[in-house]
Amino acid sequence: MLKSFDQTRKISAIAIATFLIITLGSGLAEPPKNPRFAALEKHAISAKQADEADFKTLANFLVSKAKGDKEKAWCIYRWVTDRIAYNVEGFLTKNPGDNSVETVLKTRLCVCEGYSRMFAKLCEEAGLEATKVTGVARSGGKDSSGKPVFESHAWNAVKLDGKWELVDSTFGAGSVDKKAFVKNFEPMFFMVPAEQMRFTHFPEDSKWQLQEKTITREEFDKIPLVHSGLFKLGISPTSILKATKSSSFSGFPEIFDVVKTKIKAVDVPLNAKLKTGQIYRIAIESPELSKVMVLSNDKPLLTLTKQGMAFAGQVRAQPGTLLIAVQKPNQGNEYSFLLRYQVE
Repeated sequence: MLKSFDQTRKISAIAIATFLIITLGSGLAEPPKNPRFAALEKHAISAKQADEADFKTLANFLVSKAKGDKEKAWCIYRWVTDRIAYNVEGFLTKNPGDNSVETVLKTRLCVCEGYSRMFAKLCEEAGLEATKVTGVARSGGKDSSGKPVFESHAWNAVKLDGKWELVDSTFGAGSVDKKAFVKNFEPMFFMVPAEQMRFTHFPEDSKWQLQEKTITREEFDKIPLVHSGLFKLGISPTSILKATKSSSFSGFPEIFDVVKTKIKAVDVPLNAKLKTGQIYRIAIESPELSKVMVLSNDKPLLTLTKQGMAFAGQVRAQPGTLLIAVQKPNQGNEYSFLLRYQVE
């Protein structure tokens, strides 16, 4: 299964333009804080045909500059997400074809089964213990009644420095836009925290929840759909779960992907519907933004106060639509949408 696309919107002082963009989802999950990872990424995707002659040759090349388990797994993850395309036609027609590692190495085309098998195979060749995990996952799709759509899915667990970690190379590789695969690397699906993964992935074997207190499939099905953008904004699984248990919870706000921009939502409402007249605190952190604005019904309502890389303020909600929008330097009057709420 592969993630579908979402929407990103930009606004200007004159008009609002809407366009579709691929989003990839989860975050809190990201590569370990290691400055070597950027260099290792370049090494992994620099593999040439001779380096990919067979599994052992490929694995040896990928980990040749790595130090330790995490770096080895990262190099493998990066190659798999870069060199393999998702078989959209096979998924849509329910005819996934041959997803054996031998065939995938030749064709570079597969569904999630092939991605997970390839990752596990290369880990094995590199001396890492890894396994394929099967179950169901959801990525944002809904059926005609509005309920989340669950699809059979496969991902991986890999033991790094003595601890099992979760990896989803399929979700990390790209997305589907208009029935075509769009390669768009997402690092957040490498070493995904178990408490985050449980919102979107449910393994057949409960041990791969990697949690002391596991949940049942029935409990998983009842978890409100969580857009991975919440995790990208640095909102913790604990805060998300707490929000869902509120008696006034009506779903999460609409989230937009601000491409290639690091943004942390320190304090924002997590309920899609806000109350008219109520005051809400908004705090955003980013070293890449010049301004953060709150709009009511597409009109400026408040510009958050900036202190260093922090933007904060309080806003009294007015009936209609409330938007949090951000601006990067040298963008003129153009802003990118970040979060949208409905005020009632």
